[in-house]
Amino acid sequence: MNRLLAAAALESRVGLRYGIVPVAAALGAVWTLVLLALPAEAAGPVASYLLFLDTAGFGALFAAALLLFERTEGTRSALAATPLRAGEGVAARLAVLTALTLLIAVPMVAAAVRGRFGDLVQALPPTLGGVALTSLLLLAPCLTAGARARDLSGFLLTAPLTVAPLVLVPLVHVSGILEHPLMYAVPTTVGADLIRLGTVPGSLDASPAALAAGVVYALVWAVAGAVAASRAVGRGAVPAHRRRAAGGEAPGAARPVTGRGGLPAIARFARVDLFGTGRDPLLLLMLCAPALLALVIRSVFPVASEFALDSYGLDLGAHAPAVLAALVLLHVPMMFGVVGGLRAVEDADENVLLVLRASPVSVPAYLGYRTALVTVLSLAGLAAALPLSGLMTSGWSVRVVVALVLAALQAPLLTAAMTALSANKVEALVVVKGIGAFMVLTPVAAWALPAPWNLLLLPLPPSWAALALPGYDAGPLGPWPCLAGGVLVAAAALALLLRRTVRRIDGA
Repeated sequence: MNRLLAAAALESRVGLRYGIVPVAAALGAVWTLVLLALPAEAAGPVASYLLFLDTAGFGALFAAALLLFERTEGTRSALAATPLRAGEGVAARLAVLTALTLLIAVPMVAAAVRGRFGDLVQALPPTLGGVALTSLLLLAPCLTAGARARDLSGFLLTAPLTVAPLVLVPLVHVSGILEHPLMYAVPTTVGADLIRLGTVPGSLDASPAALAAGVVYALVWAVAGAVAASRAVGRGAVPAHRRRAAGGEAPGAARPVTGRGGLPAIARFARVDLFGTGRDPLLLLMLCAPALLALVIRSVFPVASEFALDSYGLDLGAHAPAVLAALVLLHVPMMFGVVGGLRAVEDADENVLLVLRASPVSVPAYLGYRTALVTVLSLAGLAAALPLSGLMTSGWSVRVVVALVLAALQAPLLTAAMTALSANKVEALVVVKGIGAFMVLTPVAAWALPAPWNLLLLPLPPSWAALALPGYDAGPLGPWPCLAGGVLVAAAALALLLRRTVRRIDGA
């Protein structure tokens, strides 16, 4: 017990050091404010989806990133020489990250039931129980996948295949699109039911006995997942230098780039980076992701619109521009920006940037390559995704093209923010978590605020892309002023972030 408490205290300090605890508190505050801004009758249903889709999985990426970072730094090897067992370390990590999800959830539940504060005592136990259960069921497989992955890119390639059924099946169930007893074979379904029971009373038809049986079943899966994660983590505690000795190269290490400076050197680096090391399948796979995302939205949006209209009287079709901005226009650049930023941070973790100081490729040239790559990929991805999504009803126009260009500029901004504000992959994911919520909420706020009040968002780079879209009220701003202003704001922000990145790398 003393070892377990010490491990939990250590995990808490690590969470504070890398900003995981502060970002959890910030997200709790942001989502609480969003729920308070909604009508009281809509806050409960929206909270049930937010708690399941975002809050319950808050720690999943951090769990794997911490594990991979500890492996790179040799911390796992040091822990292997202590009395702390792998299972105890896993239990402490699961406990601390689950506690953080509950920290986010409590104010959100209070905001969801603000019209009936007398029911808060009855709403908290099932909701928090559902959040905790779902969190455990998501954390354990992510820890297992992280222990088996070579690096963070490898984890991001494999983990979605495991986690997707745990999220999609309950989502289909609670939305009422398809209901069948076999859906409870996926253990997170009962967690989604508990969350909905607390935030939307009377929405469940399941008997208490059936619900209790589902909870027991899910707990068995949670324990089994924790045991599997403990074994995987115990087997994966291999020092970085021994992995290099066994494999010849560190995972993802860049090969030497020879030749004189200038374009040929950076071109050779790009060839090695993309094709030579075998560690960038994630970036290449992302080329297909925008089209797949758009096709999913094209097929799901009509069904979701009909469901929202029948169940809540909400006409999503009237808000199609905001949906397009949040789920496609700004989401596609965010995907490429995150992958590019993670690659840059991994290069820093694995000392690739130190090697570049003695190569013809300078650090500014390297950063220019990273930002240019994600910009080009975002432009191509948006050009495919916007028409495929079915939400661009007006077709191609000057405003759509301007919005596309301005949105693509958000990808290098996110990559630069990750390199400027984080020193390792854990802190990079903290930055992603905060900026991701910011990029989703900005187009929603720009849509909800009437002109000219929505122009107060113009200091935020994503707002220019959203306001350029047809359907948004940009007040006196036409497409060309939007383009000029958006490029200027993005360029200024990018220059500041890249300058900070260069200073941080040079001072390392």
